[in-house]
Amino acid sequence: MRAFLTRLRHWSLGLHLLPSLLANAHHRKLLTEMRSLGQQLPTLLKQPLPRAMAELETMQVERPFPLPPETKTRQLADLAALLDRRSPLGLCLRRSLLRYRYLHELKVPVTVLFGAKFAPGETPDKKKIAGHAWLVLGERPYHEDDENWQGYTVMLRWPEAKK
Repeated sequence: MRAFLTRLRHWSLGLHLLPSLLANAHHRKLLTEMRSLGQQLPTLLKQPLPRAMAELETMQVERPFPLPPETKTRQLADLAALLDRRSPLGLCLRRSLLRYRYLHELKVPVTVLFGAKFAPGETPDKKKIAGHAWLVLGERPYHEDDENWQGYTVMLRWPEAKK
């Protein structure tokens, strides 16, 4: 039920923001660019995750206009992830990777965390592993509801913490 309510909240927010985000021609073009990248993510992720993340960071796009400020860019990335319902990737992974790619271009120092936890299975004696991806900014979750990331063990950080 919680997952359904989270999804409903994302859709509600996405639909609420849609008119204001798409009123600007540059925003519409950027959303198209983001959706195209979102469709490339499953292929990109067929390689080891560190290599895929490095490639995602260095992708060059010739765009005749600058990215909008951080909040608009994040909202457009969220909308692009939300609209790609046919992707084999989960919403959290699509959203995190799109946010990361474009916020990285804006020089926002976010980190992607990839985590896992045991979740209830079909019967009490069987558990399944659930995965989640989210961003942090200065070790604080970046526009992420607490219930979405709490309880996950971080398996990988990108970029990796400097030693």
